[in-house]
Amino acid sequence: MKLSIAEAYYLIALDDEEGRILAAAERTVVPSVISACILELYLLKKISLHGGIVKVLDTVGTGNGILDNVLKKLKNGVQIVDQVKALSAKFKDIEVDLNALLVQRGILKKEETKLLWIPLSERMENANYAFEQNIRNALKAIVFKSAKPSPPLTILFCLIDYTNILDEVFRDRDELIDAEKVGKEITDKAGISDALATSLNSLKGFLG
Repeated sequence: MKLSIAEAYYLIALDDEEGRILAAAERTVVPSVISACILELYLLKKISLHGGIVKVLDTVGTGNGILDNVLKKLKNGVQIVDQVKALSAKFKDIEVDLNALLVQRGILKKEETKLLWIPLSERMENANYAFEQNIRNALKAIVFKSAKPSPPLTILFCLIDYTNILDEVFRDRDELIDAEKVGKEITDKAGISDALATSLNSLKGFLG
């Protein structure tokens, strides 16, 4: 089972102990997920990103409901940051969709606290931590083993870095320093296209 970039980002942004989004990511989780979707659609050749401007090339669905919903709402000729802003307003409840998808896949499970029959609180817990562990291992290999990141991992690393949750993956202070150094150079060294690098740099200013 392959996770989308948006799903991978969401798993990292979800506090494993509290069962809710990390405080540092609360403001940016929706635009980050939307950004991940748009950039994955680029990798899937559903859109182009010349100079950060979105052009829809193929409207056939990907099989991932969240990606497909974003694809349907994209507008031609609009800069990626403006697309993210507009779609973040339209998909402000995208976390609900992600929770439902990840529960359906058996990756997360919903836990409710009730008083009699009245729900008091809700939290999301890992039902299969192997998926998140694989993500963390891949990110750490980029930093500690000089592994060349694939374009999806480059996007994921950048979004985690831009939204100040690198310390969720690299919790030791020295490890975090090393990860931050990698983050400063990753778009130059990953071998990604100029179009993707330009779009990521635009998002850095918006999400950071």
